[in-house]
Order: sequence, then C-alpha cells, then structure tokens
Amino acid sequence: MIIFQRLIDFFSTSREASRPSAALVGPGRCATAVGIVVLVGGASLLTSACAGLSPDHSSAGPSNEVVTPPEPDLSVYLATLDQLAPGDPARQSAELAAALAATEASPTAANRLRYALALGAAGHPGSDPVEARRQIAELLAGPHDLGAKEVALAGAFLREFDARVALYADMARQREEFDQQLKASSAEDHRRAAALGAENQRLKKSLAEAESKLSAVAEMERSLIESSADSPAAETQPPE
Repeated sequence: MIIFQRLIDFFSTSREASRPSAALVGPGRCATAVGIVVLVGGASLLTSACAGLSPDHSSAGPSNEVVTPPEPDLSVYLATLDQLAPGDPARQSAELAAALAATEASPTAANRLRYALALGAAGHPGSDPVEARRQIAELLAGPHDLGAKEVALAGAFLREFDARVALYADMARQREEFDQQLKASSAEDHRRAAALGAENQRLKKSLAEAESKLSAVAEMERSLIESSADSPAAETQPPE
C-alpha cells in the first residue's frame, strides 16, 4: 500500500510539473515525458522498497564456514631425529633424555610422539623400536590433538618400526637356528672324535698284539735256526 501511494503521489507531482511545458512541447510529447518520469520514478521506488525488504546478510548469524586449523610445524620432530643421528653417543643420550623429560613434565600428544620417535630411532645405544611402536600405536588409538601431518609422520615411523621389529625377530630366529646347528655339529664332531678315538685305540691294541705275535714267531724262528746250526756238529763228532 505504501508503494502504491508513493507511485500515485509521484504521478500527480509529475503531472502538475509537466503542465507549464505542455504548450511548448505539445500534448504527445508531454504525455511521453510524463510516462518516462513515472516509469523511472516507479522503478526507483520499487528498487528502494525491494532493498528495504531484502534481508541483510551482513547482520545474519555466525557463518557456517569451517575454519581449518593451521598445520603443526614438524621441524621439532626433525630436529630431534637429527640430534639422534650416529656419531656422538653423548649427544644422542642427552637428546633422548630431554625428550623423556619433556614428556614427563607435559604429557601432550606432541611430546609423547616426539619421545616415541626418539626412542625408536635407529643408530643410538638406547634405541628400542618395540617400545616405540607400542607407544605410537597407543597414542594413535586414543584421543589426541595431532594434526594431519603429525599423524602421517607417526604412521610412517610406525611402519618403519614394524619392519625393524620383524627384521630383528627374523635375525634372532636365524641366530637361534645357527646356534642349534652349531651345537648339533659340535655334538656330531664329538661323537665322531670319540668313535675315531675308540677305533684308534682298537687299532693300536691290534697292532700291539700283532707285533707281539710277530716277535714270538721271530723268536721261534731264531730258536729253530740256532737248533739247526748246533745239530750237524753233534752228528760229526766221533764216538769214544
């Protein structure tokens, strides 16, 4: 109703304003001018009315836009792993102790992950991939506030620790099998050595018996020879 009233008022005003110029421009042109004015004015009023009726999006409630949190900086983890590189056992031990102290003082997910990575890192005396794998698996299975990159880093090292643990288990199995084979071979060698020793003793005994028999035969032959040598002398001796 307000919009129509404004149009009527504007039309009346435009009509009154166009009367003095009717004599100059003629009735046709006057009507055309009035129509144009009315149309322009009506359009302006409609535009203003629509603008007033349209909702103000700027004054609406809070936006549903999802705010992505910034990704964490992985340089802390990389610096820890760099300090645990082979070459200086004192430096490695100090870095591992520092990571453990930070975890005990503030057991956040980031500190726990940092200590687990340091504990399982290869190349330092205190490396324990079995315990490091357990800690990372427990951390990822429970609630945590790690970022996507931190989770990806933890997953990568978890797979690396799994591979190392499997490799160590295979090495231990092969070492045990080698020890068993060595013991079996040693026992077989002892058995063979014992058998060879017994055979050697038997051969020595047989040789001694043969030598004894040979000596007896030689003694018998010597006695026979001596007896044969004495017999002709006794036969040629003249009787008394």
